[in-house]
Amino acid sequence: MQLISSNKKLARTLSRLIESHAEAKFAVAWASSGNSVFDLIQEHTSRITRAIIGTHFYQTHPDVIDAFQGKENARFVLQPSGVFHPKLYLFTSEDRWEALIGSANLTSGALSTNSEAMLLIGGAGDDSTSVRNEVVSLIDRYWEMAKPIKKSEAAAYREVWKRKQPALRRLTGQYGSSKTEKPPTASSVMSMAWDNYINAVKADRHHGFEGRCELLATVARAFAEHRTFESMPLPLRKTIAGLPNDQESRWGWFGSMQGAGYYHQAVNENNKHLSKALDRIPSRGVVSRSEYEAYIAEFLKAFPNGRHGVAIASRLLALKRPDQFVCLDSKNQRGLCRDFGIVRNGIDYDRYWDEIIERITDSPWWNSTRPRNAKEAAVWDGRAAMLDAIFYEE
Repeated sequence: MQLISSNKKLARTLSRLIESHAEAKFAVAWASSGNSVFDLIQEHTSRITRAIIGTHFYQTHPDVIDAFQGKENARFVLQPSGVFHPKLYLFTSEDRWEALIGSANLTSGALSTNSEAMLLIGGAGDDSTSVRNEVVSLIDRYWEMAKPIKKSEAAAYREVWKRKQPALRRLTGQYGSSKTEKPPTASSVMSMAWDNYINAVKADRHHGFEGRCELLATVARAFAEHRTFESMPLPLRKTIAGLPNDQESRWGWFGSMQGAGYYHQAVNENNKHLSKALDRIPSRGVVSRSEYEAYIAEFLKAFPNGRHGVAIASRLLALKRPDQFVCLDSKNQRGLCRDFGIVRNGIDYDRYWDEIIERITDSPWWNSTRPRNAKEAAVWDGRAAMLDAIFYEE
C-alpha cells in the first residue's frame, strides 16, 4: 500500500501500470488529452477493457471523446443524475493486480498542477480479496450506467464544450489567456455588493457622481433622439468622443481623448466608420462578444493608418453603453488593473473584453437589481462607466 500525493509520481505510476499490466479498467469523472498518460493509453488501447468517463460540467475534453468514439471498450456518462465523480483505476496481470483510488481524474491538471492524493493497493494474481472484487464490481456497475457515444453526439458535445469554456474559465477565476494570482474575492471592486459600490462612486473626489450622471443622461437622450452618431451635431459628437468643444464643459469626464490627433480629425470629418461601429452596439440588452467584435472591426476601418487604441474605442463604448463598458485610459488604468490583478502592459481589444468587461459583468454590484431610488438608479444605468469615479487619478 502506498500514498501518492506528487503529480510527477502519479504520472510515473500510471505510466508504469499501463505498460506493465495486461489489462486495465478505469472510471473517472473527467479526462483530457495532451498529456503523457493519455498518450500511453492511446498507444496501448488494446489493453483497456473498460473505460468509463464522465462529462459533467463539460470538463472532459472533446478530443478524448473523439479518441474513444466507436470503440467497444469505452463508454461515457453524458447525463448523470447527480455528478458522476469516481477516480478508480484497476490493472491486472496473471501474477498480480494493482489499483489506484483517490482524487485524481485522468486530466492534465491532475498530472501536473492539481493537489491530488491517491492510494495504490495491490495483491497477487490469484488474490480474490474483497477489495479487488469490490473494485471490479463497482467498475461493472458504472459500465452499465454509461453508454457508447455516437459520432453525432461527439460532434454536438464539442460545439457545446466550445461555448462553455469562457464561463468555465471564469468560474476558476481565469479571465482571458493572461495568468493572474489574484482571485476575484481578493479584488475590492469585484467582491462589492451594490451598497458598497454606490458608496465608492459617491466618494468621487474629482468630478462628483451627480454631474457624471447628468452627462450620461444627456448622451443617452442624444442617442435616442438622433439614432446615429453621424447625424448628431459636431459639439455633441465631440462630447461623446471625449474631445473639447464649446457646448459641454464636462467633455473630458469618463476619459479625455484630447491628445488623440487623428481621432480628433475623424470626429471632425464625421468618419462614417465611427458611426457604423456604434451602430453594431445595441441600445438595450447585454452586449455579446460577437457584437463587440463587430464594433471593433468597423471601428478599425476609421484608422487606415493606425493611431487607434483601446482608450479611444472604449471611450465611445462607455458613452453609448455605460452600463457595460468603462473607458480604460491613462487616468484610471493603474488603479483598475491593480485591483483586478491585471497586467497593465499590452492590453489590446481582446484583453479589454476578456479581462476587464467579463470581470465587470461577473461582479455582484453589476448583477444587482436596479434600485428604486432615482439617484442610485442613475448610477446603476451607468454602473460600468462609473468605475472611472473610483479609479480616476489626476
